[in-house]
Amino acid sequence: MPYALFEKEYRLSRTFPTATDVWRCAEDCGLVVDEENGRQRLDDGYAIKPCLPDGDPERE
Repeated sequence: MPYALFEKEYRLSRTFPTATDVWRCAEDCGLVVDEENGRQRLDDGYAIKPCLPDGDPERE
């Protein structure tokens, strides 16, 4: 199952084979926030979700 970066219900990125790959993309784009407890999270409003592959006719 491919994954992508979403803002609310809108897909922002191409699909990636794993959620970890999307996380790296989000880091490169500056969308990862450091919390006080030392953990990291996506900036508010962003999420990594499973999605249909790029080019899937159901997506278009």
